[in-house]
Amino acid sequence: MKCKTTINRFLLAKPNIIFSIGFLIILIIGAFGEVFNWIKIPLSPYSNIIGGLIAAFGFLLHLYCHRIHKQAHDKSQQIDKIVTTGIFSKIRHPMYLGLILAFFGVLIAWGVIWMLIPSVIFSLLAVLIALKEEEYLLQKFGDQYRKYMQKVRWRFIAKIF
Repeated sequence: MKCKTTINRFLLAKPNIIFSIGFLIILIIGAFGEVFNWIKIPLSPYSNIIGGLIAAFGFLLHLYCHRIHKQAHDKSQQIDKIVTTGIFSKIRHPMYLGLILAFFGVLIAWGVIWMLIPSVIFSLLAVLIALKEEEYLLQKFGDQYRKYMQKVRWRFIAKIF
């Protein structure tokens, strides 16, 4: 049980470190892919352009969310209110959605197929962190967060998930 609590604390306290490491790993794999001429995603340069647009949108979405949720990079224990305005009134975890889009956008733009592995791993980690955050926020804010969850039903993509 101790291990599970430590993992939960880490996931709630250090998501910015986790995702910084994720982007670094994705970029390193992309660089190795260029050097060693690994398998690429077809349809270049169209895939490069589409991937670049997806990555840019993901990063811009993430930055936009920071303007609304000023405490986003604080530890979960330091957050003192639930943000329900802007895009947070439509989906509950738009910042993580922005990161997931950025992961896959960089993958598609760079085109090294092996970048898919860390992109999937860190995207799944974003979902896991979001679920852990929801558990924590339910404990911390109780009915207030429960009402927010009822009002804003979707975690990442409206009418899908």
